[in-house]
Amino acid sequence: MLDRELGWLPGIDARLAHSFTESWSINIHGAYYRGRVDYDGSTQQGIPHSTDTMTRLTRFGARAERVIYKKTSLFIGAQAHRWNRNIQDNNNISGISETYKWLEYNLGLNSYIYINQKDILSFEAAYLLTRNATIDVDLSRVDLGTATLNIGDGSGGRLALNWKRTSENNFNYGLSLFYEAWNFGRSNTKRTSGGASSVFVTEPRSETRNIGLKFNIEYMF
Repeated sequence: MLDRELGWLPGIDARLAHSFTESWSINIHGAYYRGRVDYDGSTQQGIPHSTDTMTRLTRFGARAERVIYKKTSLFIGAQAHRWNRNIQDNNNISGISETYKWLEYNLGLNSYIYINQKDILSFEAAYLLTRNATIDVDLSRVDLGTATLNIGDGSGGRLALNWKRTSENNFNYGLSLFYEAWNFGRSNTKRTSGGASSVFVTEPRSETRNIGLKFNIEYMF
């Protein structure tokens, strides 16, 4: 493992859903997360190095869902992701700016575990495919130019446990605990351009693991 980043990314998630029938529904959604995380890795010479990374993660997507058995639904969807990493300069070692962009296709099940007059508890599981991923590498702060690499396809999964408290004023409240993971394959190798000199850059295989907690406010109209 060449480097590791760990930290909290607070953000906001918005969703608009519409039910066509008792069995069919669709939704569109977007999310934005931003924060500073700890970076632990090494330099090109293998010297241990620690700094911070300013991180922004943006998502936009849609999914269709159909009830297939009682309180269990099958869904299929897609999301576009953009992940900005600005690794900070530290200890006289220059950082680097990277922007990942990729498409995610997902297929999964959503099932109600417990329902009473006011509370709903549900569980969701999905299989993910990452496709058409690229990374923009910016080394201009050390005048080595930029390059765009194609990243290898990967896969992953997402699990979520959702609790919702219903009310009579069209507002519902709840919490969601989720875990998600995905992988990227190794990229191609490319020479940078646009700087005083150039270097060859490669993105090795990478893995992402996220654990999160969401507070949800839902309005029914």
